[in-house]
Amino acid sequence: MDMKMINDLGDDVLGHIISFLPTREAAFTCLLSKRWRYLFSFLTNLRLDYDEEVCGGRGKDFVGFTDRALALSGKFPTREISIKCRKSIDSDHVTGWIAKSLRRGLLKLDIDVIGEYGYCYALPPEIFFTCKNLVELKLAKGFRATLPGDVSFPSLKKLFLDYVCFKNAGLCVLGKLLSACPVLEELTVVCRRTWQVTNCCLNVSSSSLKKLTIECVYDSRDMTFDTPNLVYLEYKDHVRRNYPIVSLESLVEAKLDVVYYYSGCNPTNLIKGLRNVELLELSTADTWKIFMDCPQDIPVFSNLIRFSVKVKVVPLYRYDNHWEFLTILVKKSPNLETLVMKGPLNVDEHEQLGDRDYGIACPVKVLKITEYGGKTGELERMKHFLQKLPCLELVEVLAYAVNDEEKSRITQDLLMVPRPSKCDIQIMFCEKAIP
Repeated sequence: MDMKMINDLGDDVLGHIISFLPTREAAFTCLLSKRWRYLFSFLTNLRLDYDEEVCGGRGKDFVGFTDRALALSGKFPTREISIKCRKSIDSDHVTGWIAKSLRRGLLKLDIDVIGEYGYCYALPPEIFFTCKNLVELKLAKGFRATLPGDVSFPSLKKLFLDYVCFKNAGLCVLGKLLSACPVLEELTVVCRRTWQVTNCCLNVSSSSLKKLTIECVYDSRDMTFDTPNLVYLEYKDHVRRNYPIVSLESLVEAKLDVVYYYSGCNPTNLIKGLRNVELLELSTADTWKIFMDCPQDIPVFSNLIRFSVKVKVVPLYRYDNHWEFLTILVKKSPNLETLVMKGPLNVDEHEQLGDRDYGIACPVKVLKITEYGGKTGELERMKHFLQKLPCLELVEVLAYAVNDEEKSRITQDLLMVPRPSKCDIQIMFCEKAIP
């Protein structure tokens, strides 16, 4: 395309094309000619990301550039505004940026900034009832707000809240917020300290929600999952006192990193609510204990086809027979096809591998080992897996070896292990240290 053809394009088309450039480079296009001088104001997507090299470590330069960029583009509709900065910025500027952005009829707003002196930014109240067109909202790294009674996000489909604290008392903020988002499909809530200043349960109730990510700590209040159409769940938390409602009938994939912290907590309903899942991952060895303490509550996972678990070496006095849970879950997964072990496979000196059985009809066809070091205990557990999983067709091993001699030893050891006649072993090596 020559210059004449480009110049034949309308200002709005050129502005849309320029929107795909980093904002700083898009701003430089005004130097190309007189005709291009004001095209920056036609940008449909405004991405203002702090650049250490450009700003030279000076947050004030970024603030000035952002102020000018918002002012230049303020006369025309903007679909998306993203502001990201890892330098402290004063609250007045951030609040002003949000207020100016909301007047554009935005479809997407992404604000990821660090509060001045570690304090949280106060969200302007109009963000909760003037965003009729907003489809995606992301607020990250420190905001505080009071949820008004007339909150409304009629078009919102994606909501991401990282370290946003609400000051409301006497109501469940999350429940109120979800009720104001009738078409919400994706929700991420990260609350490293507290989500709400007053004690209140977390009610996740939505018939439209399909993807949910929650990361909470230091909280024992009840939590509900009334999400019948949820497909994906990623949940990191301490076990709650109770889970009164767990409705996860449509759940396909779940990733759990849940540990005991408070006494008197009851994970029974949460465990039972996972019964329809197809892909299950337990992200830490600590999560095993949740299932180990409630073996009678583990449901039959009729749809489960892939199970991933993070393992680690733990003192025997902490989780006695912690591998026993694996046999229980495998036996209760009649259609399980793939088993993924992330972590060392060491055998404790007191462990009796021969007593562990995964069921004579165990259907597992693929076994994946991601951190194999070739130690004697690991080889013993590999022998155990290949002996007790009669339907295995493929074993994939990511092994760690620092030289060719170790690679050769590990390869010979694994290929000598007795295995089902149709089973193939594939070994890949990583020369880095085991994580």
